[in-house]
Amino acid sequence: MPHLEEPYFAELSSRLVRGAEARGLAVLIVQTEGDHAREVDVANGSGLPDIDGLIHIPRSLTVADLTRRTSPGPLVLLGEHIQVSPFTHITIDNSAAARTATAHLIAAGCRRIAFVGRRDARPSDAADRRHAGYLEALEAAGIRNDPALTAQVDAFTSDEGERVVSELAARIGDLDGVVCSNDSVALGALAALAAGGRRVPDDVAVIGIDDIRAARFSVPALSSVAPDHDQLVDAAFTELERQLSTPPGADLPVRHVIIPSRLVKRASTAR
Repeated sequence: MPHLEEPYFAELSSRLVRGAEARGLAVLIVQTEGDHAREVDVANGSGLPDIDGLIHIPRSLTVADLTRRTSPGPLVLLGEHIQVSPFTHITIDNSAAARTATAHLIAAGCRRIAFVGRRDARPSDAADRRHAGYLEALEAAGIRNDPALTAQVDAFTSDEGERVVSELAARIGDLDGVVCSNDSVALGALAALAAGGRRVPDDVAVIGIDDIRAARFSVPALSSVAPDHDQLVDAAFTELERQLSTPPGADLPVRHVIIPSRLVKRASTAR
């Protein structure tokens, strides 16, 4: 698990523990903080007790790292960092999620819509695909992309969302919508806009992606695009158990499972 202090990963960890218990399994959670060396160690089982299988959520691993695993036991990749590989992989459609979020703001009347959450200094496949979905929605609506409305973050946190949106709102006077790469960034955006005297959603509508629990308790409550969390966890364990039940050396097809998501409308976009 990359960062347990991030709400999405904390909630996912809890769901994985409950999913394991329902199947009579036990889970050991290791925090990697996205560090490449640590992620390689986990993939190889280094420093871990004997485990039967691995659900890995990488942030810096490469396919080459995985093909050189010294512990070639059952492996399921979870998340968006590695999109194409010879390993079973569970992910959401990030482009579609961001298209949905952006199209919702457009339907609410927004036209000067920012995307907050690219990170070119340390690229993220999820953020890149979400940005691509944002651009696709603008194009589909006939809205010209203004590069000044795409904002970089150093991390996908509320602190960064607050910092970046404070600067963005001061610079873009006619800003009327913000699509954030995740809900943590969006919660920071809400704080920044409130501090700057911009009313949400009247002046600026805000939407996130992931639908963390805190989204429903923010003021105003945060609209989001929610992946099917239960299906995500179920697919991860189904694929892991499929590998565990297969005799060593047997041919086992690799599967790539895409989890659907849905729009959750709340007060932050109620215009």
